[in-house]
Parts: sequence; C-alpha cells; structure tokens
Amino acid sequence: MDYPLSSRLKLQTGMQYIEQHAINDGGNANQTLTYVTKGNVARAFGGRLGVAGKSWTITANYNRITKEGRYLMPREWGRDPFFTFMSRERNEGLGDVHAMNTLLSKKIGQSGLVVEGGYGHYYLPDAKNTQLNKYGMPSYWQTNLDVRYLFKRTLQVLELQFLYVYKGKLGETYSNDKFVINKVDMSLYNLILNFHF
Repeated sequence: MDYPLSSRLKLQTGMQYIEQHAINDGGNANQTLTYVTKGNVARAFGGRLGVAGKSWTITANYNRITKEGRYLMPREWGRDPFFTFMSRERNEGLGDVHAMNTLLSKKIGQSGLVVEGGYGHYYLPDAKNTQLNKYGMPSYWQTNLDVRYLFKRTLQVLELQFLYVYKGKLGETYSNDKFVINKVDMSLYNLILNFHF
C-alpha cells in the first residue's frame, strides 16, 4: 500500500502470507518419484517498507519460510512471489529460510533507461539438510545490477536488458565443490533482448 508523505514522496508498505499443502499423494503414489511429499505443508510470510519518488523507489524487504516444510514451485514458472525476490535467486525447494534485501529502482528521465540494483542475504538450512534444502544450496549473499532500455515508437515491443549477478558464500560448503559450483562464489552476465507482445 502507498501512503503520501508529501507531493513528491510516498511511503510503501506491504505484507504477504503464503501457505501450501500437498494434495493427496503429492503427484505420484511412489513417494520417491513425487514432486512434493505427501502431507507437506509450507508457510511463508514477508514484509516490505519503502519510499518512492517520481522516478525512483527504494525498499527494504524480509521473507521467512518456516521450518514446517519446503516451499515448492516449479522453477520454469519463473520468479518467486516474495518481496525478497531478485533475478537469478530462488527460494524454491527450501524451508527454514530468513531472507532480507534492499532494492533500488531509478528511471533516467524520459530516455527509456531504467536502472535497478539490489543487495540481499539469504540464510538457508545447512546444505546437507535435504529435508529442508532440496538442492543443497548454502546460505549466500547476492548483489544485482539490472539495466534496461525500453525502445520507442515502432520498436516499442523491444527491451534491451543487461543483468549482472554476483552470489557470495555465507554458509558452510564442507570443502565440497558440489555445494559451490554454479551456486555461490560466482558471477553471471546476461545480455537479453526481450520482445513484449
């Protein structure tokens, strides 16, 4: 919700609550083949506090997934619905999570250029705890830089995007590369041409 602070500023607040319950056998009678185990319950809640001007927004965000079960959402569906979501970050397959971040967005005049940045900490269960950490992901910190250019006139269906992501290790990796490679201590660069229809 937005609350005017002045003619140029507004306060942004938000709260969310998500609850998941497995239906029947969770997708397969053979529990070793099921997507979600029978009886799984996951709960998540979060909050947001921010300030927005005419062309910029800054928010502080928090999300908690309780330790009752793993939050599950097929990764191909895209982004998690949490306030703490950052591109190339997922809380899917996890329980007992504390996530917090700060996000900043700035439109550069009428140029069509939008710059977004973020920094967050994601405290996860131990990477060896498969009951609450499906993919063996250690706790991490992440920073993003997302620059987008929205084309005008005839090309207004196109958007050019540069995304830089760095994930740094916070949790124990047991000197085992399977908890590091493509998970933490890594940079990711994307140059993307989006077509909006």
